[in-house]
Order: sequence, then C-alpha cells, then structure tokens
Amino acid sequence: MRSAEVGPINELLLATESGELLEGSQTNFYAIVDGAVHTAGEGILEGTVRRLLLEVCGREGTPVVLSPPRLADAGRWEGALISSTSRLLLPVDELYVPPDGKPSGEADRVAVFANGPGSLAARLQALVAAEVEAHSTEIGLPAALAT
Repeated sequence: MRSAEVGPINELLLATESGELLEGSQTNFYAIVDGAVHTAGEGILEGTVRRLLLEVCGREGTPVVLSPPRLADAGRWEGALISSTSRLLLPVDELYVPPDGKPSGEADRVAVFANGPGSLAARLQALVAAEVEAHSTEIGLPAALAT
C-alpha cells in the first residue's frame, strides 16, 4: 500500500463498478443509514464478527438491510463500520476516495462520522465487544509457569 497524505489507512474498500461497497480487503463493511445497518447480503465472506453484529442488531431491534451501501450516498450516512476477527467491530472516522493510483489527500474526503458516546456506531461496537467477551474463555498459564 502506498502511504497516505492524510495519515495511515486502515482499510481499502472493494466496490462494484456501479459504486456498491461490498467489503474491505480484510474486513466486512457496513454503513449506518437512517438508524439501520446496511451491508452486502451476498458476494462477500460472511465473517464471524459480522454474524455477531447481525445477531446483536436483531436482539437490540436495530434494522439491518442486506444490500450493499452505495458510495454515492456516503454524505447521508450517519456512520460506517468495519469488522474482522482481529479488529472486532470498529467505527470508521473518515471516508476518502482518492483518484486511482494516488494517495489520499484532504480533498478526497467524502465523509466524516461522529462516533462519540451515544452514536449507534459506538453502541454497536460496545455490544459486539461484550458479546465476544461473554463467549470467550480465559486462557491461563500452565500451573508449572504460574508460580
């Protein structure tokens, strides 16, 4: 990956020619639109954390739309998220669309998201983290090493 002028890039998103955002190169992708979580319903890898997020949304009454969000609509999104086994669920702070083969610059920023306390993105992040913790088993040191 090329270095970015605006700072480190955490993920690259894969889009169709018509601008539908399917997933990241290492993550699942979601947009929050009108209080609903939008994510591709097919043509993607269905990750473990994605499954947990969809379960949390169902339990919490957060609508899910299994249709890929469109880049052209990013200006009206309330937020965006990525998920993976190593990252769990992370809110996206800024979305950039640089010209092909060029690093991102400030002029390429298409959206900034408010992910502070009280945002749906922050709430979902906390709920997914709690779900993972609730189903995790602590691995201790073998008795011979614990002393």
